[in-house]
Amino acid sequence: MVSVLSLPLFITASISFILGLFFMLLFYRLKYRYEESVAYYLIFSLSAVVSGIFFSAFGVLLNSGDNLNILNVANRITVIGAMFTIVLSLHFYIAFFRYKAPAFLKWSYYICAVFALIALVPNQYFLIKAFYSTSKFYVGLEYGLIFQVWGLWILMLAMYCIYILVKVYIRQRRRHTNNNISAVQLLLFANIVWMITGVCDTFTGIQLIDFPPLTWIGSFMVTCSIAWILVLHIDKLYEEKMQLSNRLMFDHLTQAFSRQYLEIKLAEEIDLLTSNESSALVVCVFDIDDFKSINDRYGHVSGDELLKQLTVLIKESIKPSDCIARLGGDEFVILLTEQQGENNAQLVLEKIRKRIEETQFGQNASSFSATCSFGIVSVKPGIEYSGNLSEELLSRADEALYAAKRQGKNNISVYQYSASE
Repeated sequence: MVSVLSLPLFITASISFILGLFFMLLFYRLKYRYEESVAYYLIFSLSAVVSGIFFSAFGVLLNSGDNLNILNVANRITVIGAMFTIVLSLHFYIAFFRYKAPAFLKWSYYICAVFALIALVPNQYFLIKAFYSTSKFYVGLEYGLIFQVWGLWILMLAMYCIYILVKVYIRQRRRHTNNNISAVQLLLFANIVWMITGVCDTFTGIQLIDFPPLTWIGSFMVTCSIAWILVLHIDKLYEEKMQLSNRLMFDHLTQAFSRQYLEIKLAEEIDLLTSNESSALVVCVFDIDDFKSINDRYGHVSGDELLKQLTVLIKESIKPSDCIARLGGDEFVILLTEQQGENNAQLVLEKIRKRIEETQFGQNASSFSATCSFGIVSVKPGIEYSGNLSEELLSRADEALYAAKRQGKNNISVYQYSASE
Protein backbone atom coordinates (compact mmCIF):
# COMPACT_ATOMS: atom_id res chain seq x y z
CA MET A 1 0.00 0.00 0.00
CA VAL A 2 1.30 3.46 -0.91
CA SER A 3 2.11 5.68 2.06
CA VAL A 4 -0.06 8.78 2.36
CA LEU A 5 3.07 10.82 3.15
CA SER A 6 4.54 9.90 -0.24
CA LEU A 7 1.61 11.14 -2.33
CA PRO A 8 2.58 14.86 -2.15
CA LEU A 9 6.12 13.86 -3.12
CA PHE A 10 4.99 12.04 -6.25
CA ILE A 11 2.69 14.94 -7.18
CA THR A 12 5.45 17.54 -6.72
CA ALA A 13 7.85 15.29 -8.63
CA SER A 14 5.46 15.26 -11.61
CA ILE A 15 5.12 19.05 -11.48
CA SER A 16 8.90 19.46 -11.29
CA PHE A 17 9.47 17.21 -14.32
CA ILE A 18 6.89 19.18 -16.32
CA LEU A 19 8.50 22.49 -15.31
CA GLY A 20 11.92 21.15 -16.22
CA LEU A 21 10.78 20.03 -19.67
CA PHE A 22 8.87 23.26 -20.30
CA PHE A 23 11.79 25.56 -19.44
CA MET A 24 14.24 23.39 -21.33
CA LEU A 25 12.14 23.76 -24.49
CA LEU A 26 11.76 27.45 -23.74
CA PHE A 27 15.52 27.81 -23.38
CA TYR A 28 16.18 26.31 -26.82
CA ARG A 29 13.40 28.43 -28.32
CA LEU A 30 14.72 31.70 -26.89
CA LYS A 31 18.38 30.95 -27.48
CA TYR A 32 18.43 29.46 -30.95
CA ARG A 33 15.45 31.18 -32.55
CA TYR A 34 15.49 34.57 -30.87
CA GLU A 35 19.18 34.61 -29.82
CA GLU A 36 18.40 35.57 -26.23
CA SER A 37 21.07 35.06 -23.57
CA VAL A 38 19.06 32.88 -21.17
CA ALA A 39 21.48 30.24 -19.89
CA TYR A 40 19.76 30.39 -16.48
CA TYR A 41 16.63 28.90 -18.10
CA LEU A 42 18.63 25.75 -18.83
CA ILE A 43 20.11 25.77 -15.32
CA PHE A 44 16.66 25.96 -13.80
CA SER A 45 15.29 23.23 -16.07
CA LEU A 46 18.10 20.92 -14.89
CA SER A 47 17.39 21.93 -11.29
CA ALA A 48 13.68 21.15 -11.72
CA VAL A 49 14.45 17.73 -13.25
CA VAL A 50 16.91 16.90 -10.43
CA SER A 51 14.30 18.07 -7.89
CA GLY A 52 11.79 15.74 -9.55
CA ILE A 53 14.26 12.85 -9.17
CA PHE A 54 14.81 13.83 -5.52
CA PHE A 55 11.05 13.94 -4.78
CA SER A 56 10.46 10.63 -6.59
CA ALA A 57 13.29 8.87 -4.76
CA PHE A 58 12.09 10.25 -1.42
CA GLY A 59 8.59 8.99 -2.22
CA VAL A 60 9.95 5.52 -3.03
CA LEU A 61 12.00 5.62 0.19
CA LEU A 62 8.84 6.23 2.22
CA ASN A 63 7.25 3.18 0.58
CA SER A 64 10.31 0.91 0.88
CA GLY A 65 9.06 -0.77 4.06
CA ASP A 66 11.45 -3.58 5.00
CA ASN A 67 12.80 -4.01 1.46
CA LEU A 68 16.46 -3.15 2.02
CA ASN A 69 17.36 -3.21 -1.68
CA ILE A 70 14.77 -0.57 -2.59
CA LEU A 71 15.67 1.49 0.47
CA ASN A 72 19.37 1.28 -0.40
CA VAL A 73 18.89 2.64 -3.96
CA ALA A 74 16.22 5.23 -3.05
CA ASN A 75 18.21 6.55 -0.10
CA ARG A 76 21.35 7.14 -2.18
CA ILE A 77 19.43 8.82 -5.01
CA THR A 78 17.71 11.05 -2.44
CA VAL A 79 21.07 12.08 -0.95
CA ILE A 80 22.60 12.86 -4.36
CA GLY A 81 19.44 14.56 -5.67
CA ALA A 82 19.09 16.82 -2.63
CA MET A 83 22.72 17.91 -2.96
CA PHE A 84 22.60 18.76 -6.66
CA THR A 85 19.21 20.47 -6.30
CA ILE A 86 20.85 22.97 -3.95
CA VAL A 87 24.00 23.51 -6.02
CA LEU A 88 21.95 24.01 -9.21
CA SER A 89 19.76 26.54 -7.40
CA LEU A 90 22.95 28.27 -6.26
CA HIS A 91 24.16 28.29 -9.87
CA PHE A 92 20.84 29.80 -10.98
CA TYR A 93 21.08 32.66 -8.48
CA ILE A 94 24.64 33.46 -9.55
CA ALA A 95 23.68 33.45 -13.24
CA PHE A 96 20.28 35.18 -13.01
CA PHE A 97 21.37 37.96 -10.65
CA ARG A 98 24.85 38.23 -12.22
CA TYR A 99 26.60 37.63 -8.93
CA LYS A 100 30.35 37.03 -9.22
CA ALA A 101 31.25 33.75 -7.53
CA PRO A 102 32.62 31.53 -10.34
CA ALA A 103 35.43 29.95 -8.28
CA PHE A 104 33.14 28.94 -5.43
CA LEU A 105 30.57 27.58 -7.86
CA LYS A 106 33.14 25.49 -9.71
CA TRP A 107 34.47 23.98 -6.49
CA SER A 108 30.92 23.36 -5.29
CA TYR A 109 30.32 21.11 -8.31
CA TYR A 110 33.63 19.30 -7.70
CA ILE A 111 32.84 18.68 -4.03
CA CYS A 112 29.29 17.52 -4.84
CA ALA A 113 30.68 15.14 -7.47
CA VAL A 114 33.05 13.62 -4.89
CA PHE A 115 30.24 13.17 -2.35
CA ALA A 116 28.05 11.63 -5.09
CA LEU A 117 30.74 9.07 -5.96
CA ILE A 118 31.17 8.16 -2.31
CA ALA A 119 27.39 7.87 -1.89
CA LEU A 120 27.07 5.39 -4.76
CA VAL A 121 29.03 2.64 -3.05
CA PRO A 122 27.93 1.25 0.35
CA ASN A 123 30.63 1.97 2.94
CA GLN A 124 30.88 2.47 6.66
CA TYR A 125 32.06 6.08 6.29
CA PHE A 126 29.01 7.35 4.39
CA LEU A 127 25.99 5.02 4.08
CA ILE A 128 25.94 1.35 4.96
CA LYS A 129 23.42 -1.01 3.43
CA ALA A 130 21.60 -1.52 6.72
CA PHE A 131 18.31 -0.34 8.21
CA TYR A 132 18.35 2.70 10.47
CA SER A 133 15.10 3.84 12.06
CA THR A 134 15.16 7.64 11.71
CA SER A 135 11.61 8.20 13.02
CA LYS A 136 8.21 6.58 13.30
CA PHE A 137 7.47 7.93 9.80
CA TYR A 138 10.28 6.34 7.77
CA VAL A 139 13.63 4.56 7.92
CA GLY A 140 17.00 5.22 6.29
CA LEU A 141 20.45 3.69 6.04
CA GLU A 142 23.08 3.65 8.74
CA TYR A 143 25.54 6.47 8.25
CA GLY A 144 29.16 7.32 9.10
CA LEU A 145 31.38 10.33 9.68
CA ILE A 146 31.57 11.46 6.02
CA PHE A 147 27.77 11.52 5.89
CA GLN A 148 27.80 13.99 8.78
CA VAL A 149 30.34 16.10 6.88
CA TRP A 150 28.01 15.90 3.86
CA GLY A 151 25.19 17.25 6.05
CA LEU A 152 27.34 20.22 7.07
CA TRP A 153 28.26 20.80 3.40
CA ILE A 154 24.58 20.83 2.42
CA LEU A 155 23.87 23.30 5.21
CA MET A 156 26.72 25.53 4.04
CA LEU A 157 25.40 25.51 0.45
CA ALA A 158 21.92 26.45 1.67
CA MET A 159 23.33 29.27 3.78
CA TYR A 160 25.41 30.51 0.86
CA CYS A 161 22.27 30.66 -1.31
CA ILE A 162 20.67 32.89 1.31
CA TYR A 163 23.89 34.95 1.58
CA ILE A 164 23.86 35.62 -2.19
CA LEU A 165 20.21 36.63 -2.16
CA VAL A 166 20.81 39.01 0.76
CA LYS A 167 23.79 40.58 -1.07
CA VAL A 168 21.70 40.96 -4.22
CA TYR A 169 18.88 42.53 -2.21
CA ILE A 170 21.28 45.05 -0.63
CA ARG A 171 22.77 45.82 -4.06
CA GLN A 172 19.34 46.52 -5.51
CA ARG A 173 18.41 48.74 -2.57
CA ARG A 174 21.63 50.75 -2.89
CA ARG A 175 20.92 51.35 -6.57
CA HIS A 176 17.44 52.63 -5.66
CA THR A 177 15.80 50.32 -8.15
CA ASN A 178 12.78 48.10 -7.73
CA ASN A 179 13.95 45.68 -10.44
CA ASN A 180 13.97 42.12 -9.07
CA ILE A 181 13.42 43.34 -5.48
CA SER A 182 10.20 41.35 -5.08
CA ALA A 183 11.84 38.37 -6.82
CA VAL A 184 14.73 38.43 -4.33
CA GLN A 185 12.34 38.70 -1.39
CA LEU A 186 10.32 35.73 -2.64
CA LEU A 187 13.44 33.62 -3.13
CA LEU A 188 14.82 34.64 0.27
CA PHE A 189 11.63 33.46 1.96
CA ALA A 190 11.57 30.18 0.02
CA ASN A 191 15.24 29.45 0.73
CA ILE A 192 14.88 30.19 4.44
CA VAL A 193 11.95 27.75 4.58
CA TRP A 194 14.08 25.26 2.62
CA MET A 195 16.94 25.53 5.11
CA ILE A 196 14.64 25.24 8.14
CA THR A 197 12.90 22.15 6.77
CA GLY A 198 16.29 20.66 5.87
CA VAL A 199 17.57 21.19 9.40
CA CYS A 200 14.39 19.60 10.77
CA ASP A 201 14.94 16.53 8.57
CA THR A 202 18.56 16.39 9.73
CA PHE A 203 17.47 16.40 13.38
CA THR A 204 14.93 13.70 12.55
CA GLY A 205 17.68 11.68 10.85
CA ILE A 206 19.88 11.73 13.96
CA GLN A 207 16.87 11.03 16.19
CA LEU A 208 16.77 14.35 18.03
CA ILE A 209 13.20 15.04 16.91
CA ASP A 210 10.47 12.96 15.30
CA PHE A 211 9.02 14.87 12.32
CA PRO A 212 7.63 13.59 9.02
CA PRO A 213 9.78 14.47 5.97
CA LEU A 214 9.77 18.26 5.44
CA THR A 215 12.74 19.10 3.18
CA TRP A 216 10.71 18.48 0.03
CA ILE A 217 8.32 21.31 1.03
CA GLY A 218 11.11 23.89 1.09
CA SER A 219 12.67 22.47 -2.08
CA PHE A 220 9.36 22.61 -3.95
CA MET A 221 8.75 26.18 -2.76
CA VAL A 222 12.11 27.21 -4.23
CA THR A 223 11.35 25.41 -7.52
CA CYS A 224 7.94 27.08 -7.85
CA SER A 225 9.35 30.48 -6.86
CA ILE A 226 12.06 30.32 -9.53
CA ALA A 227 9.50 29.16 -12.11
CA TRP A 228 7.26 32.11 -11.28
CA ILE A 229 10.19 34.55 -11.49
CA LEU A 230 11.11 33.19 -14.93
CA VAL A 231 7.50 33.60 -16.07
CA LEU A 232 7.75 37.26 -15.04
CA HIS A 233 11.10 37.42 -16.84
CA ILE A 234 9.45 36.14 -20.04
CA ASP A 235 6.88 38.91 -19.68
CA LYS A 236 9.72 41.43 -19.27
CA LEU A 237 11.50 40.09 -22.36
CA TYR A 238 8.28 40.41 -24.35
CA GLU A 239 7.78 43.97 -23.10
CA GLU A 240 11.35 44.91 -24.07
CA LYS A 241 10.84 43.41 -27.51
CA MET A 242 7.62 45.36 -27.90
CA GLN A 243 9.34 48.59 -26.87
CA LEU A 244 12.18 47.94 -29.31
CA SER A 245 9.68 47.06 -32.03
CA ASN A 246 7.76 50.27 -31.36
CA ARG A 247 10.95 52.33 -31.55
CA LEU A 248 11.71 50.77 -34.93
CA MET A 249 8.11 50.85 -36.11
CA PHE A 250 7.17 54.42 -35.14
CA ASP A 251 8.73 57.82 -35.61
CA HIS A 252 9.67 59.07 -32.13
CA LEU A 253 8.36 62.64 -32.67
CA THR A 254 5.10 62.25 -34.56
CA GLN A 255 4.20 58.61 -33.83
CA ALA A 256 3.66 58.14 -37.55
CA PHE A 257 5.13 54.90 -38.88
CA SER A 258 8.88 54.93 -39.44
CA ARG A 259 10.59 54.73 -42.81
CA GLN A 260 11.70 51.16 -42.02
CA TYR A 261 8.12 50.07 -41.40
CA LEU A 262 6.97 51.88 -44.55
CA GLU A 263 9.37 49.81 -46.65
CA ILE A 264 7.98 46.59 -45.16
CA LYS A 265 4.35 47.68 -45.52
CA LEU A 266 4.85 48.89 -49.09
CA ALA A 267 6.53 45.61 -50.09
CA GLU A 268 3.62 43.64 -48.59
CA GLU A 269 1.04 45.73 -50.44
CA ILE A 270 2.92 45.33 -53.74
CA ASP A 271 2.95 41.54 -53.26
CA LEU A 272 -0.81 41.58 -52.71
CA LEU A 273 -1.30 43.79 -55.74
CA THR A 274 0.81 41.72 -58.15
CA SER A 275 -1.00 38.54 -57.05
CA ASN A 276 -4.43 40.16 -57.61
CA GLU A 277 -5.27 39.99 -53.90
CA SER A 278 -5.60 43.76 -53.63
CA SER A 279 -7.84 46.05 -55.69
CA ALA A 280 -5.63 49.16 -55.71
CA LEU A 281 -2.60 50.84 -54.24
CA VAL A 282 -2.13 54.60 -54.06
CA VAL A 283 1.13 56.09 -52.79
CA CYS A 284 1.07 59.73 -51.73
CA VAL A 285 4.13 61.78 -50.79
CA PHE A 286 3.42 65.16 -49.20
CA ASP A 287 5.22 67.86 -47.27
CA ILE A 288 4.43 71.18 -45.59
CA ASP A 289 4.62 74.26 -47.76
CA ASP A 290 7.30 76.71 -46.58
CA PHE A 291 8.06 74.66 -43.47
CA LYS A 292 11.40 76.42 -42.98
CA SER A 293 9.65 79.78 -42.81
CA ILE A 294 7.28 78.41 -40.14
CA ASN A 295 10.24 77.19 -38.09
CA ASP A 296 12.05 80.51 -38.47
CA ARG A 297 9.01 82.61 -37.56
CA TYR A 298 7.35 80.55 -34.82
CA GLY A 299 10.27 78.42 -33.58
CA HIS A 300 11.19 74.76 -33.88
CA VAL A 301 8.91 73.79 -30.99
CA SER A 302 5.92 75.08 -32.95
CA GLY A 303 7.26 73.28 -36.03
CA ASP A 304 7.43 70.01 -34.11
CA GLU A 305 3.89 70.52 -32.79
CA LEU A 306 2.71 71.12 -36.35
CA LEU A 307 4.21 67.78 -37.45
CA LYS A 308 2.48 66.00 -34.54
CA GLN A 309 -0.91 67.63 -35.19
CA LEU A 310 -0.72 66.87 -38.90
CA THR A 311 -0.08 63.21 -38.13
CA VAL A 312 -3.10 63.05 -35.81
CA LEU A 313 -5.27 64.83 -38.37
CA ILE A 314 -4.34 62.43 -41.16
CA LYS A 315 -4.76 59.34 -38.96
CA GLU A 316 -8.31 60.51 -38.30
CA SER A 317 -8.94 60.92 -42.05
CA ILE A 318 -7.75 57.55 -43.35
CA LYS A 319 -8.83 53.97 -42.74
CA PRO A 320 -7.09 51.71 -40.20
CA SER A 321 -5.79 49.57 -43.07
CA ASP A 322 -4.06 52.61 -44.58
CA CYS A 323 -0.98 54.16 -43.04
CA ILE A 324 1.00 57.36 -42.71
CA ALA A 325 4.79 57.25 -42.36
CA ARG A 326 7.39 59.94 -41.89
CA LEU A 327 10.24 59.89 -44.39
CA GLY A 328 12.17 62.62 -42.60
CA GLY A 329 11.92 66.31 -41.85
CA ASP A 330 8.46 67.51 -42.95
CA GLU A 331 8.05 64.85 -45.66
CA PHE A 332 5.46 62.08 -45.17
CA VAL A 333 4.01 59.17 -47.13
CA ILE A 334 0.40 57.99 -47.09
CA LEU A 335 -0.48 54.51 -48.36
CA LEU A 336 -4.10 54.09 -49.40
CA THR A 337 -4.75 50.40 -49.92
CA GLU A 338 -8.53 49.92 -50.01
CA GLN A 339 -9.74 52.91 -52.03
CA GLN A 340 -11.98 52.35 -55.03
CA GLY A 341 -9.43 53.52 -57.57
CA GLU A 342 -7.44 56.66 -58.02
CA ASN A 343 -10.41 59.03 -58.16
CA ASN A 344 -11.63 58.05 -54.71
CA ALA A 345 -8.08 58.39 -53.37
CA GLN A 346 -7.94 61.93 -54.74
CA LEU A 347 -11.21 62.74 -52.95
CA VAL A 348 -9.77 61.47 -49.65
CA LEU A 349 -6.58 63.47 -50.12
CA GLU A 350 -8.53 66.58 -51.17
CA LYS A 351 -10.50 66.39 -47.90
CA ILE A 352 -7.22 66.09 -46.01
CA ARG A 353 -5.70 69.03 -47.92
CA LYS A 354 -8.72 71.21 -47.26
CA ARG A 355 -8.90 70.26 -43.58
CA ILE A 356 -5.22 71.18 -43.14
CA GLU A 357 -5.81 74.49 -44.88
CA GLU A 358 -8.71 75.32 -42.55
CA THR A 359 -6.99 74.27 -39.31
CA GLN A 360 -5.26 76.72 -37.01
CA PHE A 361 -2.09 75.30 -35.52
CA GLY A 362 -0.25 76.51 -32.43
CA GLN A 363 -1.92 78.33 -29.55
CA ASN A 364 -3.34 81.81 -28.96
CA ALA A 365 -1.01 84.54 -30.25
CA SER A 366 1.31 81.93 -31.70
CA SER A 367 -1.40 80.28 -33.78
CA PHE A 368 -0.77 80.01 -37.49
CA SER A 369 -2.08 78.29 -40.58
CA ALA A 370 -0.26 75.86 -42.85
CA THR A 371 -0.79 74.13 -46.17
CA CYS A 372 0.57 70.98 -47.76
CA SER A 373 1.32 69.83 -51.27
CA PHE A 374 0.57 66.27 -52.34
CA GLY A 375 1.98 64.04 -55.05
CA ILE A 376 0.27 60.73 -55.74
CA VAL A 377 0.86 57.72 -57.95
CA SER A 378 -1.50 54.79 -58.38
CA VAL A 379 -0.92 51.24 -59.57
CA LYS A 380 -3.37 48.59 -60.64
CA PRO A 381 -3.40 44.85 -59.96
CA GLY A 382 -2.36 42.21 -62.45
CA ILE A 383 0.42 44.25 -64.03
CA GLU A 384 3.96 42.87 -64.04
CA TYR A 385 6.54 45.44 -63.02
CA SER A 386 10.30 45.29 -63.42
CA GLY A 387 12.95 46.61 -61.06
CA ASN A 388 12.40 47.82 -57.50
CA LEU A 389 8.78 48.89 -57.59
CA SER A 390 8.83 50.29 -54.03
CA GLU A 391 11.59 52.76 -54.83
CA GLU A 392 10.04 53.58 -58.18
CA LEU A 393 6.62 54.35 -56.67
CA LEU A 394 8.16 56.66 -54.07
CA SER A 395 10.24 58.33 -56.77
CA ARG A 396 7.20 58.86 -59.03
CA ALA A 397 5.12 60.22 -56.13
CA ASP A 398 8.01 62.54 -55.26
CA GLU A 399 8.02 63.82 -58.86
CA ALA A 400 4.29 64.48 -58.58
CA LEU A 401 4.90 66.38 -55.32
CA TYR A 402 7.39 68.70 -57.00
CA ALA A 403 4.92 69.21 -59.84
CA ALA A 404 2.36 70.30 -57.23
CA LYS A 405 4.93 72.76 -55.85
CA ARG A 406 5.52 74.21 -59.29
CA GLN A 407 1.76 74.62 -59.76
CA GLY A 408 1.58 77.01 -56.80
CA LYS A 409 1.59 74.69 -53.76
CA ASN A 410 -1.39 73.66 -51.60
CA ASN A 411 -2.69 71.28 -54.24
CA ILE A 412 -2.57 67.69 -55.47
CA SER A 413 -0.65 66.41 -58.46
CA VAL A 414 -1.19 62.95 -59.92
CA TYR A 415 1.36 60.77 -61.65
CA GLN A 416 -0.34 57.90 -63.46
CA TYR A 417 2.02 54.94 -63.42
CA SER A 418 1.91 52.66 -66.44
CA ALA A 419 3.66 49.41 -67.27
CA SER A 420 5.11 50.82 -70.50
CA GLU A 421 7.43 53.14 -68.58
